[in-house]
Amino acid sequence: MDVPSESRAEGAAVDLVRELMPGEAAHDDGEVLLYGEGPVVLAGHLDTVPAQGNLPGRIADGAVHGLGASDMKGGVAVMLELARANVPARYLFFTREEVPVSESPLPALFATGLLADAELALVLEPTDCELHAGCLGNLQVRVTFRGESAHSARPWTGVNAIHELVLGLQGLAAAQPEDVEVDGLVFREVVSAVRAEGGIAANVVPASASVELNMRYVRPGAVERLRALVPDGELEVLSDSPSAPPALANERVARLRELVPVVKPKQAWTPVAQFAERGIDAVNYGPGATAYAHRQDEQIPIANLERCYATLREFLA
Repeated sequence: MDVPSESRAEGAAVDLVRELMPGEAAHDDGEVLLYGEGPVVLAGHLDTVPAQGNLPGRIADGAVHGLGASDMKGGVAVMLELARANVPARYLFFTREEVPVSESPLPALFATGLLADAELALVLEPTDCELHAGCLGNLQVRVTFRGESAHSARPWTGVNAIHELVLGLQGLAAAQPEDVEVDGLVFREVVSAVRAEGGIAANVVPASASVELNMRYVRPGAVERLRALVPDGELEVLSDSPSAPPALANERVARLRELVPVVKPKQAWTPVAQFAERGIDAVNYGPGATAYAHRQDEQIPIANLERCYATLREFLA
């Protein structure tokens, strides 16, 4: 828990995994570690969000408390213990997941072809020991509204870009979540304004204002649907991480469902999408408590760690 591993500073965590894992890595570029063999890949990211006064870690009330406990050092711990018990699988540890996907080190691994024959990837993201299939796409855009600067005592001589922004977001503010069913699972497509900027001084009518929008989606055409909600302004796509299908038809997923009867849609983006892009079926299954991910009081029940370990050991055997 106390090994530093915030995104972009995971070196100590990578070193610890090297120390604890049995055998030699099949791939080690300093950002991605791959061990073992077999048709199933267990995948876990080593980074966490920034600390929020939740270090050092501690054990209390039947749970491990601290930064990354649920997302996802708990999942990584299960992977390490399975490997140390010689449970057959491929074990994939990687950095920079809690940052934009453009920084992900996984594409370099995929380019090696080392995972080309994998039949299933299990990403040990927090799922409360439930099976969370598929994932939402994650679209981030910036919309800039233009005006004309003027003295704030004579605003009629200019055009207030912040006012244009407020008017331009009316359609988005009125939009409701849309339920989309995929393979019997209902995902919710949502869009939110998450950051706004504008203005240079208290006595100047601003000539420019911008807003960043985040859209979580399943269906193709997300940019076009977002443009329809915000028809004015200059739209710039900052990042777009595609969604992933549930992969419930995979024979190995069917076997896992015998051990994990609760199946839900993953109402978030996870690296299962990166596997799906390469034609590798992937699902989310991990011990982390979803309600505590990224929180100041982040924690994971010890019972979840034990349950996830026992389930995966039986599944992989």
